Amino acid sequence: MRRRADGVLEFMGRADAQVKVRGFRVEPAEVEAALARCPGVVRAVVTARPAPDGGKALAAHLVLAPGAGLRAVREEAARTLPVHLVPSLWACIDAVPLTAHGKVDRAALPEPRAAAEGRREPRAGREAALCALFAETLGTADVGPDGDFFALGGHSLLALRLTSRIEAALGVRVPLAALFDAPTPAALAGRLGAPADDGFGPLVALRPGGGDRVPLFCVHPGFGLGWAYTALLPHLSPGHPVYALQSPALRGATGLPPTMGAMAEQYLTHIRRVRPHGPYLLLGRSFGGLLAHELAARLRAAGEEVGLLAVLDAMPKPPSAGPLDPGAVEREVLRLLLRNNGVAAAAGPDGRAGVFARIRGGDGPLAGFDDARLGAVAESMAHHIRLAHTWHPSPYDGPLTLFSATRAAEATTGEKTAAWRPWAAVLDVHELDCAHSDVLGTGPAGTVAAVIDDVLRGK
Repeated sequence: MRRRADGVLEFMGRADAQVKVRGFRVEPAEVEAALARCPGVVRAVVTARPAPDGGKALAAHLVLAPGAGLRAVREEAARTLPVHLVPSLWACIDAVPLTAHGKVDRAALPEPRAAAEGRREPRAGREAALCALFAETLGTADVGPDGDFFALGGHSLLALRLTSRIEAALGVRVPLAALFDAPTPAALAGRLGAPADDGFGPLVALRPGGGDRVPLFCVHPGFGLGWAYTALLPHLSPGHPVYALQSPALRGATGLPPTMGAMAEQYLTHIRRVRPHGPYLLLGRSFGGLLAHELAARLRAAGEEVGLLAVLDAMPKPPSAGPLDPGAVEREVLRLLLRNNGVAAAAGPDGRAGVFARIRGGDGPLAGFDDARLGAVAESMAHHIRLAHTWHPSPYDGPLTLFSATRAAEATTGEKTAAWRPWAAVLDVHELDCAHSDVLGTGPAGTVAAVIDDVLRGK
């Protein structure tokens, strides 16, 4: 800062080396200090390098003691550092280059790369082809046979592109659920052509897990799909199972639950098959936030422990006395379908057939859906709009974590907080600098995951 002649303070830039990586503010010196404490590390320099997605990636340049190995350092870093502070690029150097003034010459540091020490070469054939397709989709130079698609920054939209590329290149259809269950080239190569879930079931394992770790259950938004929660996976500590609850309408189910309470009871049967008793960890986006609250309230009423109830940009609304106009519901469904698939609204009337055709002509997450599947999504959305219109929250005696989008928001953070305050014992509020439709984008997803990961680490 400096004071101008007119008395105004002028910001001259940061005096520290803080960088922003995947939505997190990172102090490289703190990561350097942590790496320097790892056995075998003589000196560590951490920088931010361009990432394939246009953001930044942490890079570590290490001077190692004789006989020390990079793999051990990486494993220790993963064990001791929060996941968002673990470098994704690595380089071993003989000495740290210095300027004439004795400072680190960062421009002279060699170009790092994703660590490959101890990594085997892919087997010829499908495994090698999948490695190349993974790398092409992720926008990186190289992916090994054991590289996890989601840990390397993949998300639901990229996953859809990858499955399309696999089908085009290898002539094998890969359901999205198969990629969730086998997210590495080596694992996926062994499953190509085998019968697999289509990814539209009521409960999808985004990250299967074993042992006694408490899973995170993510409740679908109005679309009925839970795939977008894959954006959280690269930011969450490995090993914790993550499941997505999805609408039965996606598989053509009729006779959908007539109330939010009935829907919660139906969904609890799926949750209890995975985890019969608490603690339960729940996260819901938009409409899913309302349903997550209802699930938490019913679990607590049954005497179960709820370790987390997180609501991602949602708020209860006072029930309206009158019924919703079917025409208004349909227009809202079509508007949301277009907006959330990156398609501009048409100037004139645009019915379902026109909207569906325009979605398939784009590259949004639903571009590969046929009319039947898009119709199921539309029916799911209409049903959820009607349920939210009449829902009245059930009493819940636990804390609620609220994430509030602040850009072009229909309601302010204060209004969302006030709407939830009567229905939770304690409110923990976090603001996201994004629009409602972008709450699971790269930056906001990192912020959300950091809060959730603190809970997961204690479970």
